[in-house]
Amino acid sequence: MKNSKTKNWKVVVDKDSAISYEKIGLSRSLINIFLIPILNILPKKSIHLIKKTHSSAKEVVDHKTSHKALEVLYNTEYREKKKSFLNQFFHWIWFQTNNSKAARNRLKITKREIKKCIEAKISKGEKVRILSIASGSARAIIETIEVLNKDIKDKESISVVFLDKSPEAISYSKNLARNIEMYNLSWVNDTIGNFFRSNDTRLNFDLIEVVGLMDYFIDSKVEEVYTNCFNHLKKGGMLITANINKNSEVPFVTRVIDWKMIYRTAEDVGELLKKANIELLKKANIELFYEPLKIHSVAVAHK
Repeated sequence: MKNSKTKNWKVVVDKDSAISYEKIGLSRSLINIFLIPILNILPKKSIHLIKKTHSSAKEVVDHKTSHKALEVLYNTEYREKKKSFLNQFFHWIWFQTNNSKAARNRLKITKREIKKCIEAKISKGEKVRILSIASGSARAIIETIEVLNKDIKDKESISVVFLDKSPEAISYSKNLARNIEMYNLSWVNDTIGNFFRSNDTRLNFDLIEVVGLMDYFIDSKVEEVYTNCFNHLKKGGMLITANINKNSEVPFVTRVIDWKMIYRTAEDVGELLKKANIELLKKANIELFYEPLKIHSVAVAHK
């Protein structure tokens, strides 16, 4: 693993051999030399043509920033063999971009860290209470629990609160969670601010996951969210968060797709966590991971 030291943490480019990370192969790397500069200079109006090239590309563009767009990115492994050559070609163009691969890599790291937290609690015979903020489809938590299901004898040992302001996202995740309905699951349709203001601080969580949201918040708002998260974590609890990093495809994503985000390095995320609760983080164990393409970082802070 490549890593570099910062003041209170280390940043790791994750090379976990147990995870089938998506990387950029030689052929794609060579094509990207020409493709990415072309995508980055496309006129904004070209988005109408892009939407016509593939139905899934249209879905991502139409629902950018939402759980719907991410779900399309997450579920691109379906077979295109029966589709036309042109359809397959454009599927390869849009869903093998660096950003598409990196989003799926981020999901894999998040699932690994959630799994580690749940397993640690269950192995001690403890219950684990989870909060997923801006949960969207909640795929990371739901799929992790599904994998662990056979090893969890006491279904009362896991409880999850899924928080999202979108009724559509809540309906979607409820359907996705149909195979783990035996666990204590609840959905809250509200904003983060309202939830933290109304939530009883005595009902603290063992794990809080907020991945995919900080990309849209300015620093002061990020600090506020992190502070609330730490205040609602039990001693020994864990916060999982993430942020997108600047990359070669930013002009295309921002200007052409019109998917605007706030880009931060892993070190930037560490600084925001530190500012959220500097006294706490003097004692906390903070891990900062880049997925292999270094487009997304995932941070894990242990209270």
